Amino acid sequence: MKTLSYFSEEEDRKFTNLVIKYNTLENEDEKLKLENSIKERTMILLYLIPQRYLYISEEDAGGFFLEIQKDADEIIASFRISSLTFNRYLQQTCRYRCMRYMRNQSRRKATERALIFSDMTIHEKQLSENLIPYSSPESTEAVEKMDLGSISDFIIRRKGKKIVSLSESERKLSMLLERPVRRRQFIEFLLALPETETPGFIAGISRLLRIDYHTASRFYSLRHEAMMNENGNEIKALQELSGRHWTILSKLGIATSNESDPEQREALYTRYRRMRKIYDKRLSDLQHAHSGLHHTTISEILGVSRPMVSADIKKVKTMLKNVMENKEDTHEGK
Repeated sequence: MKTLSYFSEEEDRKFTNLVIKYNTLENEDEKLKLENSIKERTMILLYLIPQRYLYISEEDAGGFFLEIQKDADEIIASFRISSLTFNRYLQQTCRYRCMRYMRNQSRRKATERALIFSDMTIHEKQLSENLIPYSSPESTEAVEKMDLGSISDFIIRRKGKKIVSLSESERKLSMLLERPVRRRQFIEFLLALPETETPGFIAGISRLLRIDYHTASRFYSLRHEAMMNENGNEIKALQELSGRHWTILSKLGIATSNESDPEQREALYTRYRRMRKIYDKRLSDLQHAHSGLHHTTISEILGVSRPMVSADIKKVKTMLKNVMENKEDTHEGK
């Protein structure tokens, strides 16, 4: 595979010498001949290195690449003769910049969540076509006074008029959610989902459950508050802890790559691997803390047993899977 050759020692040495030659050339014509090939390979490495060595997702690697690729010329020009090969140099550059990028992403996501939940009503004019006809000022005022358990019960018991403009899969799912028991199971499933909701997602839920958009947004606002009450301190502590571990991990990685003594290098690498396991565990814990309300909490909110909540959520996942499979079968039949 061609991309893997970029990381071989022989290819790395050859390309390192080529970049050094490029940076020391004074003749602009000769530099121009090398520029395209050097920049092209550098761009590929800037995309591949974060996934290979920093273990970030392809989505985050893509976002990071879009940010760092603007500085590719500067990164190439800054490379000088040292103990580092060009690949190692790019690894260090990506490590420092990626840490800053991921930190900014975390802050941006937190800001977006805060904006979404601060005042959901700002989206109602844009999404007026998704509002259900039975919505009224009286019902809106009543919804504002409800807690999470009351509004969940309100959604389970009250169904609005059927909506004609639904996709085939939405129509099937909406029909399955006719019965109160199914609606309760679906509410349990929504309470257990991670924080992925957007105004468009909430509008989709309002269509499926035939509730007005304000009721759906109020439900998610209260769910967010419940999650912060349940996991807020844990999330904050884990974010701070994982940040400190990332800093230690980065320093160990740099020290390992710069160490010339084989024994010391091996010792540093052992410490790096040990810290990597700890850091991965912290990330796993952080992801779990963002993964929705605990089943015990959901059982208390809805007044059902915890085993029933777990069983109901499995049933809803199966139901959603069946709806999607039927959709695919229909598509293939066409």
